[in-house]
Amino acid sequence: MDDDPLLIAAVVPPPGINADLPVRAFVADLRARGVRVAGLLQDMLPTASGCNICLVDIETGDSYPISQRLGSQSASCTLDPGALADASRVMRRIAEDGAELVVFNRFSGMEAEGDGFAGEMLDFMSCAIPVLTIVQEKHLPAWRHFTGGMACELPPEAQALDDWYARLGR
Repeated sequence: MDDDPLLIAAVVPPPGINADLPVRAFVADLRARGVRVAGLLQDMLPTASGCNICLVDIETGDSYPISQRLGSQSASCTLDPGALADASRVMRRIAEDGAELVVFNRFSGMEAEGDGFAGEMLDFMSCAIPVLTIVQEKHLPAWRHFTGGMACELPPEAQALDDWYARLGR
């Protein structure tokens, strides 16, 4: 039996629970301890027409709005693929500069289809760099297929995140 810790982790929140807050706190705690954490966190910015999604670079604080306005009658996904591609430059920088932990805001519909940050995730995973993301329950089957079952699934709790990172021995 293999007791090696899994380098890939997904925070899987129950429906209606915001996993961004515990992930953000975990990242802040690691950075305060001198761990080189890099990647993108997600913010929801309230607007008159709902919410806009913004990605925030953990290292620089730069923001990348990734929602597009499609009009009030649209039922399409509001993610702007062009803006997401712009945010991917953060991941390219991390690939060059290195990190002890890479955080992706989500594994969701685009990644499940091989788009979004799927390629970047695979790049870091193949280099044995720990990866953390958030996966909603509806995307778990695609996540499990994507990772080949080589990822642990964590509740959105500080202790679970701390325990996972401690098992990595980094």
